[in-house]
Amino acid sequence: MDTGTYISHANHFKKLYDLSFKEIAKEYDLQMIDVHILLFVKNNPALNTARDIVYSRGLSKSNVSNALEKLRERKLVRLEKDPKSRRIQRIFLEPEGENFALELKKVQSQCFKRMLQGFSEEEWEILNQSLRRIDENVVVALKELG
Repeated sequence: MDTGTYISHANHFKKLYDLSFKEIAKEYDLQMIDVHILLFVKNNPALNTARDIVYSRGLSKSNVSNALEKLRERKLVRLEKDPKSRRIQRIFLEPEGENFALELKKVQSQCFKRMLQGFSEEEWEILNQSLRRIDENVVVALKELG
């Protein structure tokens, strides 16, 4: 097993993913962290706290907090206190944020389509199952180490 290639593959994926958003991010004056947050909130409506974003995307708390403040000031997101816990703020897309997120989602879909070009449905399903198992193993390992 040539484990060195896994890191290389992950880095190639991240580079293509980030570069896919370069033009639209510039057009909308967004940083990559803004893109991550808008897409995360759009794609995961039930996971709508800063903590969810930090955990799921591996971003720092301070960077997420700063980006959320900037997105809030631009009226792309709104933060609402959770009725069950005053310490938790829920993140929701404002109408303009929803529009941006839909445009970003198109770019995201094109990126994934490009990456999976030539894969059959069966190959895609095998890849999806394999990645899900890898993620489960990683989550367990992180809990053990952390």
